Amino acid sequence: MGLGISIYPLQSSYEENSAYIKSAAALGYTRVFTSFLEADTDPAVAATQLESYRVLLQEAQQLGMRAFLDINPEIVKLLKIDPTDFQFFANLGVKGVRLDGAFNGFYEAYLTYNEYDIAIEINGSFDSGYVNSIVELGGNKQNLLTCHNFYPEADTGLSISCFESCHARHKSLGLHTAAFVTSQEGGRLGPWDANDGLCTLERHRYLPIEQQAQELYQAGIDDVIIGDAFASERELAALAQLQPTITTLTVETTDDTIDLFAHVFQNRWDYSDVVIRDVMSRKLFKQLTITPQTIEERQIAAGTILVNNDTYGRYKGEILIALQPMVIDSRRNIIGTVTEQSKSLLAAITGGKRFKCAIKTKIEVK
Repeated sequence: MGLGISIYPLQSSYEENSAYIKSAAALGYTRVFTSFLEADTDPAVAATQLESYRVLLQEAQQLGMRAFLDINPEIVKLLKIDPTDFQFFANLGVKGVRLDGAFNGFYEAYLTYNEYDIAIEINGSFDSGYVNSIVELGGNKQNLLTCHNFYPEADTGLSISCFESCHARHKSLGLHTAAFVTSQEGGRLGPWDANDGLCTLERHRYLPIEQQAQELYQAGIDDVIIGDAFASERELAALAQLQPTITTLTVETTDDTIDLFAHVFQNRWDYSDVVIRDVMSRKLFKQLTITPQTIEERQIAAGTILVNNDTYGRYKGEILIALQPMVIDSRRNIIGTVTEQSKSLLAAITGGKRFKCAIKTKIEVK
């Protein structure tokens, strides 16, 4: 699993991009995406523009980050690049070439064996036999990656079903995958003059960046890349703190009996579709006194966090999260609730999946 940023040297200064690269590298980010699709159509001007990329990509490489350059067949022709000679890209500081457009399958398969070990990254938003043909033609899967598009125009991002179909195809072939999230707090700088956010999934366009990233991780995406430049310092740090194999739920607490924030929980392997049920909490909280809150039954909403109290016998101390509206009796106490935005993460916490809680605020019991 890796994290990436994006830079756009033709739209911003060296100083801005260099500082951004250094900040990301210090936080453990491992890759840089950039696009050359917006190059000038004059070959001489484009060649000059490329030099502003070279200094930044080599700097990123020195900091241990892998740089990926987005190109298409038109750019190859514009720069008069020999499509079988990857020394050009190696000298540029590139460790991966993202092919925004399809070539012919044979070309992609051949390039996966280039002597500079530069990765070939194809468009992950193609749900067609194109990628299968590259593999069937003998492409080196160690050097064949996929990366989804981002969609600067509002309402045009991938649907969930399209994304899942593409992802299933690529994972069935054993390929590494990547997708984009969009900054909500930083700048809206991208390759084009229009930018309503640079995310892969349309449902992510206005969600907090942590929420976007976690949904991609839950779906099985390997690398998450921030599409916009420049994400805020808080956003960079927040993504760096996420653990791809542990879902972080933002919660509101109503009861201090259990410290929800001191533990990593795990749903039982024999899981329910009514509640998430932690494996170890009965042992963790066995010695606590957990007094019943009420003697009445209560209707609760999906996302309500529960603990079994002293009257539940051997099940005392068990932590549960409601996955749907339900009725609880006096043996269960309400200790918090998952925020609305985090509720979308609950369905993917299936058998054996781990999760933890991050506090939002403390509220009073109603």
